[in-house]
Amino acid sequence: MKNVKIGKKLVGKDTNVKFTAELGVNHLGDFDRAKEMVKSAVNSGADFLKFQTYISEKRYDTIKNPHGKKFIENLSNWEFSRDEDQKIWEYGKSLGAEIFTTPFDIESLYFAEKMGSIAYKIAAFEINNHELIKEICNLKKPIIISRGMCTFEEMDKVVEIFEKNNCEYIILHTISSYPLKKIDSNLSMINTLKTRYDCPIGHSDHTHGTEIPPLAVAAGAEMIEKHFTINPKLRESDNFFSVTEDEVKEIKFLINKVKTYMGKDNIDKIETEDFMWNFRRDTRS
Repeated sequence: MKNVKIGKKLVGKDTNVKFTAELGVNHLGDFDRAKEMVKSAVNSGADFLKFQTYISEKRYDTIKNPHGKKFIENLSNWEFSRDEDQKIWEYGKSLGAEIFTTPFDIESLYFAEKMGSIAYKIAAFEINNHELIKEICNLKKPIIISRGMCTFEEMDKVVEIFEKNNCEYIILHTISSYPLKKIDSNLSMINTLKTRYDCPIGHSDHTHGTEIPPLAVAAGAEMIEKHFTINPKLRESDNFFSVTEDEVKEIKFLINKVKTYMGKDNIDKIETEDFMWNFRRDTRS
């Protein structure tokens, strides 16, 4: 199983589980709120901050998607200018944040590259957007991709593109529902993905609260992503099911405990068994 280095941190086996705070558009277009979110996410101890970088008019197919126009209207109200975006990136980096983003079009990808994105996230909605994926591959940065809504055939094709371009990648199990009922988390898929692909596997969780991430780690997740907010009372965007600074701290505490408790994946005698070892009887011939 390969490890992937993102910025200064390793993601994969035998390393601490890394937590990504997805800030997205929970700022609702409020520049001061966005800065406050960045500061709070850094204070939470999140390993990575993830933004969304887009041009609203290019984000959805308004012909095939009956909801496209409405979503574009919302996103245009929450969209920052490039100057504002740059100031937010610079502010985050001034606080020591390691930042990457989800670009939704090629122009936004190259803006993010200019901002110094340390990796790129491919949203589940873009799994078949091979034009964008190949352009991301050209930049030779680590890639994180969510597998929500996709078939194995679709995922295999994208992995083939990654491998052909010698790209390091991480696959996140996710269920593309916002919010998601805990009962629909399907965490067994994490092990399926670990068996099928030679890369770190993580989990992008869209449920309320802090319950699912530790279970995902027990199931084998090596990276956790959760949407982040400073005000879960806001009903727009993803604020109402996102986690706060204190909840991130709780999640990080719990997932580190789980990682410790899971221990090693072999059946060799460990030190704590030394005393009882003498009580074993052996009648093998």
